Amino acid sequence: MASTKTRQRKLERDRYERKLVRQAQRQGRRRQVQAGIGAFLALALIGVGVGWLAGFFESGSDPDPLAQPDLCTWLPRDPADHPDRTDVGTPQTNPPSAGARTITLELDAGSAGAGQVTVTMDVAEDPCGAASMEHLASQGFFDETECHELFEGVALRCGDPSGSGQGGPSYAFYGDNLPVPPQTEDGAPAGGEPTYPAGTVAFGDTVGENGSQFLLFYEDYSPENPIHPLIGTMTDGLSVVEEIGAAGGTEEEPTRPAEQVLIRSLTVTDPAAAPTQ
Repeated sequence: MASTKTRQRKLERDRYERKLVRQAQRQGRRRQVQAGIGAFLALALIGVGVGWLAGFFESGSDPDPLAQPDLCTWLPRDPADHPDRTDVGTPQTNPPSAGARTITLELDAGSAGAGQVTVTMDVAEDPCGAASMEHLASQGFFDETECHELFEGVALRCGDPSGSGQGGPSYAFYGDNLPVPPQTEDGAPAGGEPTYPAGTVAFGDTVGENGSQFLLFYEDYSPENPIHPLIGTMTDGLSVVEEIGAAGGTEEEPTRPAEQVLIRSLTVTDPAAAPTQ
């Protein structure tokens, strides 16, 4: 008959073996669960990948890496920081880049002259400049504003509602259509044709960037370094501007027109557009 110690050792060995069996069973079940989870995750990842490739998770079309940037950049000029400026929003960033526009001004300088001035603007030469003029005109920005300065004795400066020379809209931009003075083959000034012939219209802001101010040239002008981008050419009404320029300035301020010059209205139209009924 087995001794008590022998039976105890046998019982302990049986318990140990059963413990090993239970551990092996638990490990087997754990591996089965892990395998099931792994398989599920693998299938889920495959499904997500297929869906991504098919575009199911796209919230919208991705930006085209070859897409062109906006044509125009409008630099903000907060009226809170620039009190002479007026908030009129901004023009569209991708305006038309071809065609023509007609600017029509009604000038009134009393006894110094009054009448209509018509300007033709080539959009392709400066699409952003054309867009700015059209936007401001649509806001009535220029109406009943003063042409406050005789620039260099050759042009009438207009387009600043504040009359300070610092005014304009709540944005600025850089024009594209700077004139190039004629040069000889070695790069020296060639003379001949003026850079800004009488009848030229150009942007004329005094702060080194473009906004709403513009120059109506009534005499030829050829600076050494042109800084005023071209807007267009007067096709009618140059004589009106010449009369205002000939009247000169005041005794106190020779650069201020002798008679107050007002823009009664300024419109920008597309001559190719169908007439409105």
